[in-house]
Amino acid sequence: MKKIVSMLCIVTLLTAIFGLTCSAAPTDSFTRKNEPGSEVSTVLARESFAVAQTITASTLGLDEALEGLTDAYSGSDGKVYLLCGGDGASRVIILNDDYSLYKELKLVDADGEEMYFGGAQGIFVDSKNLIYVADTDNARILVTDESGVVKEIWGVPESNYIPDEFTYQPSRIIKDDKGYLYILSLGNYYGALSYSPEGEFLGFYGANSVQATVLDTLAMLWEKLTSNDVKKSQSSKKLPYSFVDLCIDSSGYVITCTGKTENSQNGEGQIRKFSSDGSNILFKRNPDGSATSSSSVNFLEQEVIVADGSSRTQNIVAVDTDRLGNIYALDQTYGLVYVYDKECNLLTGFGGGYKTGDQLGTFGKAVSLCMHGDSVLVLDTETYCVTVFEPTDFGKLLFEAQDMYIRGDYDTAKDLWTQVLTLDAGNQMAYKGLAMATYGEGDYETALQYAKDGLDYSIYDLAWQEVLSGFFARNFIWVALLVVAVIGGAIVLMVRVKKRQLVLIHDPKIKTFNSVIFHPFRSFEELKYKKQGSLVIAGILTVLLFVAVVLQSTAGGFLFNTTTAKSYNVLYTLLETVGLLLLWSVSNWLICSLFSGKGTLREVFTASAYACTPLIVMTFLRWLLSLFLPLSAAGFLSGLTTVAWIYTAFLLCIAMITIHEYDFFKFLSTGVGIVFLMVVIVFMLFFTMTMLNMCKIFVSEFFEELLFR
Repeated sequence: MKKIVSMLCIVTLLTAIFGLTCSAAPTDSFTRKNEPGSEVSTVLARESFAVAQTITASTLGLDEALEGLTDAYSGSDGKVYLLCGGDGASRVIILNDDYSLYKELKLVDADGEEMYFGGAQGIFVDSKNLIYVADTDNARILVTDESGVVKEIWGVPESNYIPDEFTYQPSRIIKDDKGYLYILSLGNYYGALSYSPEGEFLGFYGANSVQATVLDTLAMLWEKLTSNDVKKSQSSKKLPYSFVDLCIDSSGYVITCTGKTENSQNGEGQIRKFSSDGSNILFKRNPDGSATSSSSVNFLEQEVIVADGSSRTQNIVAVDTDRLGNIYALDQTYGLVYVYDKECNLLTGFGGGYKTGDQLGTFGKAVSLCMHGDSVLVLDTETYCVTVFEPTDFGKLLFEAQDMYIRGDYDTAKDLWTQVLTLDAGNQMAYKGLAMATYGEGDYETALQYAKDGLDYSIYDLAWQEVLSGFFARNFIWVALLVVAVIGGAIVLMVRVKKRQLVLIHDPKIKTFNSVIFHPFRSFEELKYKKQGSLVIAGILTVLLFVAVVLQSTAGGFLFNTTTAKSYNVLYTLLETVGLLLLWSVSNWLICSLFSGKGTLREVFTASAYACTPLIVMTFLRWLLSLFLPLSAAGFLSGLTTVAWIYTAFLLCIAMITIHEYDFFKFLSTGVGIVFLMVVIVFMLFFTMTMLNMCKIFVSEFFEELLFR
């Protein structure tokens, strides 16, 4: 009868269905806040940039609208060069430093014939005021000066470095202080074409790489082992994404951006900085002091945005830097400008206006940006205008303070950070800067509080070590006497108990539980055959497991705490502890009943709870130690936790073998069925909840219709 009931329960559970999620993006001035557990949240922030003016044909006194805006460049002569190279457009607008019209330039050849460059996407002006226009559709670079007479035309270079399948479509141009020229070509995944100061083609510089997973590697090996000519002709190769824009920072390094990708995260790895040898040297400093390559950093929102039933992947189309080395990236999808410092920390974000650029400071279709001094110019090809953003007093203060912090001038930055906090009390970077400054001054207690507010684990750890060192230096004698007293008292108690043969515990069920850790075989045999297992003790252990995990998650030391009150849900902890233990017990009893298992549901639950004793003890111990130990002890705590998990699994194995009277191999085979049934039960619960919710909605809408009729 027991087998029939078990079979019916298992068959009833064999079905599952589950659903989807979505998220939204910010539209006002915003920044990001680091949260425990490597989580990042987007929060509104004080404005660092404000709209100063918009540049249109009417403000410049031009008859024709600024149609076809594709790129802009701020020259060393203080002028701004706007490229109108879209469809039907073919001119360069030169502005003075105050954004008044200096000249409208149309290019002509040596014979005075006007040259059409509709489709041109990039413009650059070198220190000699030579203007380079990337005439994309015509596969050439036009070199001219303010006279508009084209002096040189650069086509595709003739070189063995150029692959046969290469299509030359120049889209962006830059030149460094040494005279080396870099050209991007649309759809080219080899990197930027580089030229020497003498104009000699040197090859390709920098490139994105394909990030292959273990499954990708195994698939590639399998394909090589099993491929034939037919399969090769039908197979497709995963290629790197191409750069869409590049610039040179104040230190002479080339910075690139990649447009839309299909990475697991929306903006992962889209900005890079290359050294002279073409390797990426842009890194993000993490709260714990470690560094992550920008290839793994998500520069945009955490997830692909879903709105109006469609996914809108963000698309970085332009990048530039300011005098401090901060990186400005333009997302075309939502018209957002992201500003990062040299360590990939988001200083601010602003803009917006997806397809609704009718409000000041928003865009219809932003196509490019450039820095002009400290101002940001954003080109909107849909509204035919250029929006000029200038830094606010707060923005200047924030950027200057962060620059000093990165350069290590913590003392000078302290006053600036204090001013930042008076204007933005929640600024996380200000707390980090003040934590470092107060730590350098030896005020470790204050540094701890600032580091906690700024979620800076590295500074908190350094200050905490100093606090601990100071405490033990002042109280070494008392601490040593306390330790000796505790150890001595324990030894004396053990000797007296053994010498006088004292029995401290008389209840046989409690004795059985106490011997589980050190004598598991004997304990589980007594539980099975002498009925010495206690359901009350098992229930207490289950509650203690839940309490231990809650304490570890919510009340642990700052250096080891990975949750916040906002993100923590006690229901999940209840399911992960009590729910999982009950699920294991029920699934174990159902499966083992079909395979001659001798254990009852009560025995299975009791033995499983007893087996969790090492894990419960270790979880409480880890919580207590996390209140005192520095971050350097993380490896030690992780090691203890791993040992506890392994020993718990060992006890669980012994318990189930003893309870069901199995051998080891039969336990393993039934274990697979138990895990499978656990998964099925979870899926079925989700399915049932989904169906009940749908029924609730149906009934609610049904009665609403009846009321309206």
